[in-house]
Formats: sequence, C-alpha cells, structure tokens
Amino acid sequence: MLELERYQSLGEALRDALERWADHICLIEADRERENCRLTYREFKERARPLVCALQQQGFAPDERAAIIMTNQSKWLISAYAIFYAGGVLVPLDYKLSPREQIELLRHARASVLITEFPFWRALRQEAGWRELPLRLVLVTEAPPGADLDEAVRWEEFR
Repeated sequence: MLELERYQSLGEALRDALERWADHICLIEADRERENCRLTYREFKERARPLVCALQQQGFAPDERAAIIMTNQSKWLISAYAIFYAGGVLVPLDYKLSPREQIELLRHARASVLITEFPFWRALRQEAGWRELPLRLVLVTEAPPGADLDEAVRWEEFR
C-alpha cells in the first residue's frame, strides 16, 4: 500500500507504484467475450513513456490541461498516466456528450492537448468553434490506415 501523504502529486505516486510493483499485473482490459490486454506495471509504464515524451516535445508544461474523450479502454488509462507523469491536469470529458458540448467544455477548460478516438475527432472537426480551440496537440486513436488526420497525430505512433 502506498502512503499517499508522502507524495506531492498523483504522478509521483504512480511513478513509485510502477517501480515498486513492476512485475505485478497492473491492468486487464476485457470485454464480454474476451480479454483484450493484460499489462504489468512495467509494461504499462513502457506504453506510457513515449506519450509522455510526445507531450514534453510539444512543450506541454506542468499544470497545463490535457483533455481525454474516449470510451473505457486501456488507452484512456495510459493517456491519463502520461498526463499525470508530465505534471499536467487531466480534463476527462464524457464521450456521450454532443460535439458542441465537448467543444464548449474544451474551451472552458483551456485544454492545450486533446486525446480522443477517431470517430469523436471527426465529429468535433465538423463543429463550429473547433478551429478556435487553443489546442497545440491532438492525438487520435484507432484512425484507419491512410486516414487524413490533418493536424492531428496518431496515438499509436508513440508506442
């Protein structure tokens, strides 16, 4: 068990947990039919590290906000950890909201990074106000091969 009072941030506590229990199971992703993914803490960290580097290379600074619009899946947790590890503030947005509502919340939160799934990104781009958002980096998961992502980057490139 971690003594949370000794940590300054959630990212710091997560970093310690990843080191302390490196070979233990951290995450099991499954749907009703089958198990999709099983990661140890070490593997979880290895999946998040390239995403942390991508955020930092884009100038993502501690206390900056990064939003996630995704269904429940391992990429959501890996993305959240990367945001915490980089010192950022996570802005989780409900994927069931309308694109207009999501854009309004992104604007209000002043998120500089958005991590989302391809269908949600496509819907957001069609909305008025998308281009005015102060997003420096948009990472899109599960885009079909050859899809034109315009200014966005494939999340999977950072594996």
